[in-house]
Amino acid sequence: MHRYIVSTLLVLLAGLTYSYGQVLENYNPKIQIKEKYELVPSAVEASVDLNIGSFPNSSFRMSFPDKSAVFLADRLWFYAQSDTNIRVSMAELATYANATGTASLALTIYKKGISREDLDIKKGVWTRASDLPRGAEPSKEALRAKDDFKDFLILAFVVILSLVALFKVTYPIVFQESLRPVTVFVEDSDGPSGVRVFSSDVLFTLLVFSMLLALFAMAGIHFMKLPIPEAIQPEDLNGFLLVWLSMAVLFMGFSYLKYIWIKIFSAIYHLDKTDFSQFFYMVRGLMMALLILFVVLLGFYLQGYAQMDRLIEILLSIFLSLYLLGLLRLFYLMIKKVPFKSYHLFSYLCSSELVPFLIIVKLVMG
Repeated sequence: MHRYIVSTLLVLLAGLTYSYGQVLENYNPKIQIKEKYELVPSAVEASVDLNIGSFPNSSFRMSFPDKSAVFLADRLWFYAQSDTNIRVSMAELATYANATGTASLALTIYKKGISREDLDIKKGVWTRASDLPRGAEPSKEALRAKDDFKDFLILAFVVILSLVALFKVTYPIVFQESLRPVTVFVEDSDGPSGVRVFSSDVLFTLLVFSMLLALFAMAGIHFMKLPIPEAIQPEDLNGFLLVWLSMAVLFMGFSYLKYIWIKIFSAIYHLDKTDFSQFFYMVRGLMMALLILFVVLLGFYLQGYAQMDRLIEILLSIFLSLYLLGLLRLFYLMIKKVPFKSYHLFSYLCSSELVPFLIIVKLVMG
């Protein structure tokens, strides 16, 4: 009885599989990927030759990724705005073959970052697939779509560099000291630290730091395709700029909350004169790290690097590692500045710096 049930299930499964389609030729292993070599290699093209001289009653089933331009016999066939699964008869392909006078057709797909896993090209007898819709050629606007995010990154970076240049002219001494964050521990501290943290040079520095942090965060959201509410999802250059400036203001507010957090624990541990130095040392160091990392990110992006999501993960890991190294360096610098034992200093830094760091790691890594 059990054997009869198992046999029946196998027959039904085979029937369902056959009803979906029977593969006669699998072209997936034959797909060739071509890369563009500039700063780094990046896949931009996939090609394969289709044999239309055999199995005249069969058809091709093809799957293409979104935003890919498909060429057949060096002619634009159609543009896949979204993920596309089509079925093409041999008779339709014969019209292209008659134009070339050959028994094979060159199928070429252009898309930045394309891979074999994105494609599925098979010849067979199919019962479920969509025929290629007529008039599927893309409009000129679709093929020449403007990358607003690339323009935004360039414009935002120019704005940040302009602010840095303005800061250098306005505060030349502070600018030179900012290149060496450790100097914040040897600066003269006249007046309460709460007054200094609201001075014009500090506000300017926090503004540039917040704008860099917001720009890096927006790049991560965009390249890693993280879900965001549609109400705040930008669609053009002006939208990107508005979201960026809003995030910069938000991060600037978080920076002051971080300073208040440090000030609370510095008061508990009776380190009232070191809270500003500690806070500004980390801001300077992280700002320089963000500036260098963003230059790397922008360089890869302008060169057409395909795996930007992977690059973001690497740069994020580097940033968090530099953050942790900055905390270790801070521990070393403060050993000579505090009146109590090293394990008390370690306890203080765990409370004032390591806890916010772990919260950031948790939010970023999910």
